[in-house]
Amino acid sequence: MAEPLLAQDILGGAAVRDRPNLFVIGCYDRRITFYSQQVRALSLVHALKELGYLNADPRIAVIGGGAAGVTAAAAAALVSNSTIVLFETAGALLSLQSTTERRRLDPHIYDWPAYDTIDPIANLPILDWESGSCRSVRDDVLQGFADITSRLAPRLQQRLRHSVTGLAVAADGYEVSFRDLDNPPPPGAPDPSERFNMVLLAVGFGLEPREPVQNIQSASYWSDGGVPVAEFEGRPTPRFFVSGSGDGGLIDLVAAGATNFDHAAMIGMIARHPGITELFPVLLAIDGRARTADATGGRFDFKAAYDAELFAQLTAIGLVAAVAQQLRPGVRLTLQTQHAEIFEVSTSTLNRLAAYLTIKACEADVQRSFRHLQCSAVRRREAPVPLPEAAADFWLDCAGETVAADKVIVRRGPLRGVVRGPFAPHLVTYTDTRQEWLARHGEATLVPKLSGAARRMFIEAASTAKIPLAPRLQRCMAQQLPISVQLRRNANRLRWSGAIAPDQLVRAWRDDQAFEIILPDGPAALGDAAGAILRVACHGRASRLHAEPALWEQYVRGLSLDSLHAEGMTMPSITSGNPGGAAQDPLERAPDILARLIHRSLDTWLLEQLNAHLQPFFASNTDPGHRVGLAIANDVRGAMAAAWTDWQASFGDDPALLNHFLRLMVCAVDDADNRDAAQILVGPTKWKEIVRGTAVALAVAAAWQTTSPKATGPGNLVRERDGDSAWSGHCCAADRINGSDMALCAASYMWQTHFVILIVKSTVEVARISERPFAQIDSDQPALSEADGAGPVIMSINREFTDAAAAGLAELRAFLTAVEARHYAVLDKAIEKDGTA
Repeated sequence: MAEPLLAQDILGGAAVRDRPNLFVIGCYDRRITFYSQQVRALSLVHALKELGYLNADPRIAVIGGGAAGVTAAAAAALVSNSTIVLFETAGALLSLQSTTERRRLDPHIYDWPAYDTIDPIANLPILDWESGSCRSVRDDVLQGFADITSRLAPRLQQRLRHSVTGLAVAADGYEVSFRDLDNPPPPGAPDPSERFNMVLLAVGFGLEPREPVQNIQSASYWSDGGVPVAEFEGRPTPRFFVSGSGDGGLIDLVAAGATNFDHAAMIGMIARHPGITELFPVLLAIDGRARTADATGGRFDFKAAYDAELFAQLTAIGLVAAVAQQLRPGVRLTLQTQHAEIFEVSTSTLNRLAAYLTIKACEADVQRSFRHLQCSAVRRREAPVPLPEAAADFWLDCAGETVAADKVIVRRGPLRGVVRGPFAPHLVTYTDTRQEWLARHGEATLVPKLSGAARRMFIEAASTAKIPLAPRLQRCMAQQLPISVQLRRNANRLRWSGAIAPDQLVRAWRDDQAFEIILPDGPAALGDAAGAILRVACHGRASRLHAEPALWEQYVRGLSLDSLHAEGMTMPSITSGNPGGAAQDPLERAPDILARLIHRSLDTWLLEQLNAHLQPFFASNTDPGHRVGLAIANDVRGAMAAAWTDWQASFGDDPALLNHFLRLMVCAVDDADNRDAAQILVGPTKWKEIVRGTAVALAVAAAWQTTSPKATGPGNLVRERDGDSAWSGHCCAADRINGSDMALCAASYMWQTHFVILIVKSTVEVARISERPFAQIDSDQPALSEADGAGPVIMSINREFTDAAAAGLAELRAFLTAVEARHYAVLDKAIEKDGTA
């Protein structure tokens, strides 16, 4: 890995020859990210300070309010007593990042597959942030900038809606001309100007043209409207035309191909896929050869290299199949580039690989297609007569070839010349000197690194100026401070008060937020809400109950530490007294309504977490923590994903269905008297059981159609059998049944359903109660059919089940059919024996 550049080398890359004290930040670089622009700005300011350029506290103009400009202005103000004026044409800083939630910013991912590139923390000494949507990153950086501005005002100034129109050399620096867009000068009057000793050009790259192809408008990359959306028009073969081979074009090619594009999920699926690390040396070697070719002015065919050196391995580890599962049904992708090669050396390795996988997945499916067109210009044309295929919104001509498209996405880059225009006379030689500098320093310029000396300097300066911690660190610290809430009886209602609303108690799980829960009354007085509060506290690692131990200890212990239905439940601490601080914002609710509100928020969060774990598993068998613990064939996972789509929608529509499903997943007992005892078990402590149980239930549902959740007992599943009555089922991952170990008593327990799916501590055994002699089957167990005396079909995760699930959907169906057939065979024998007795 290349070391950070020395101060004099950094200055050499930014300085404009024959223009003393005029420096350029990032405007001529090829590999551009929000993070890299910040690093370039910090490195330049550190170099200026170290080499003495800031000793005289020059008056500095920073032109451009993007990532580089904002960071440079804040950094220069911190390490000098200079007056800094930040000019920005837009009405807000970081304006490009202000309009999109769907685009994502990651600090280090551009450098993948190097070490630590999936680290979500930028870890900058000032204006720090963490991976997230453009808007969330922008909010954090601007909060940091506001903190610095408020401490250093009036030395650090920002002039929004001020367009810099010219730059003139002056005796002691530069005369900067500008136009106040809200108060323009009278017609014919010159623009006002101010004198500065130093100018930092951070004008960025400008905006994309509104109409990059004549008569076709293309939404900006930096808008949510520029991200392809999920298919909602019911088109059997949605057609996308993507123009451009830069990172924007590659990302949107992947987005166009995906059923519902999620940039973070795409990064995670590829970067964390099992077996991908073994391919890192090959990827790095290919990148190295490409840069060597580029340095000598040559082109490099990445696709040919990936085909020859990577495709077989990518297929073998299941990554091509995983991407295929994410694609729109019937999608047709066309990528137009200027060169014969699809990929450019200047693009991110991860984006290239994602696009390559999308291309290969399309090529392997007869229902989908991909084609690459090379031409220098694209124009819109009239629809041909007769139509060669179904009507389209766009008909394009690419070097004489007609292309139909329902959506056109043009990513050819911004209008760089427009933003450089006012400074062009000063930058005549900069392009050549910059290229010389890039060639001289090679690898060190690819992804800029912040030196340790620079980091220490800004950390010390921020501390001296008493700049608050970065917002992400403030959030972390806030999670450690307890929030006080209080719940007490008031006539026939409950009075809730404190810093947050009842449905925000989920923060105890979601954020590990510490809670002080004040309970002046006993559990009986709180009704159903007592169980809801205890559910939060039992699974919240930093929750404490302030209550009278004599009233609460036996109740809490019986439902947690001494639970008859689970192992490993911890008992939250109970401290007498009232610490106070929870009297604000009171509201009153009936006990049952308040309980449902709390349970619903907890269940909803669990559903979100469940979906976040299952989706990568469906796509590629990704299973962090081995929560599912099973290797399942691609076609089975595909069928599971389809079933989960329906289940998830049903859970979202019916909170009671979700609550019932989760409750019976972790508790075998299904009756009103034990509802609280079961409900309290549903939380992070039982997360592995919930994930594994749901996954196994989905695998069975995938092969044993049609199986779905049910909202009322008996059981939490129902199977609609062709030509027969519905079967009720219970998928259960409980530890204990009425105080006894599940594995020891499951076969003799009086299950109330037609079939039982047991997830018993990873045991590898099938319990077929139907194969026991008829005399051993309890006659009062519910019937599987109209015949008396038949017990339920009981299945657990055994070697046969896991082998069938790993082999494929057909094998799993055959296995479950065989289990069902054996059950009926034994049932028939039992009926015959009973009839002849």
